[in-house]
Amino acid sequence: MATTDRKNETSKSAGGPSLSETLLQRSYLLFGISFVVLLVVWEWTVTYFEVDDFIFPAPSGVATALLRGLFFYDVGSGVGGAADFMGLMKTSFYNHISHTLFEAVMGFFMGSIIGLGLGLLFMQSKWVEAIIMPYVVAFQTLPKLAIAPLFIIWFGYEVKSKIFLAGLVAFFPLLVNTMVGLKSAATDQIDLMRSLSASRWQMFWKMQFPNALPFIFAGFEIAVVFSLLGAILGEFVGAGQCMWGGRGQCGLGILLMQMSFSSDTTGTFAILVILSCMGLGMHQVVRFVKKKVLFWAPETDKTMGA
Repeated sequence: MATTDRKNETSKSAGGPSLSETLLQRSYLLFGISFVVLLVVWEWTVTYFEVDDFIFPAPSGVATALLRGLFFYDVGSGVGGAADFMGLMKTSFYNHISHTLFEAVMGFFMGSIIGLGLGLLFMQSKWVEAIIMPYVVAFQTLPKLAIAPLFIIWFGYEVKSKIFLAGLVAFFPLLVNTMVGLKSAATDQIDLMRSLSASRWQMFWKMQFPNALPFIFAGFEIAVVFSLLGAILGEFVGAGQCMWGGRGQCGLGILLMQMSFSSDTTGTFAILVILSCMGLGMHQVVRFVKKKVLFWAPETDKTMGA
């Protein structure tokens, strides 16, 4: 029996990994296959049951709305010149995408600086943590939808209020992960550093901070998604004028509200698809940086992000 098991293992190793193992190792293939299956089932369901686009649009309708907003699919005779092209750009999705992306990225950087800075400060002074941390937790329990109008009053309708709101939403996960990571250093490692007469700064820089980096990057992965949610929330409450010279208010949040109010369900789904792609893209950028910086740290369940 043992000989048979060894032969099976040898044959598996000789034949290479199975299909399931290959899909698990290359998650993008698994995602691509599942995405295609989802689209096929979705299209077939809507077509077979004759569901109205107002209720639940088909993927083909959503794709048409995306082509209309991103690639000027139904502009008629095409682009007549540079002036026409710039006019189309100002009325397309690109103005709204760039507006929201700028707010989310700046909010992410702001929230990262605040969260990382407070986490490091709290670990250096228990007094500061005991005084400030209760206020931070209490502030986080407040509904962000109730706080957003105050940010509009304080900082205006332009991008500044959206950046502050995105940073507010993004900083707390990073703060918690930073504190957990800095506290995760093994006791025997700390005792060893103390036995070698290491200073507090040396213990932090050579042991605690490197040990906390996987947790910190896991916080980055969560914060970058939350920053996009904060920017959209700010645009829901009060969107400002376009930064790049477009007409009217800009931002995917205000565009989503306009399409919802006009009962454009297909357009609403198109904006949701764009937001999903933006969130995935921002998250993948953070994961790429994480793999480059933390090539020495194996990923575990404790250090995985959203």
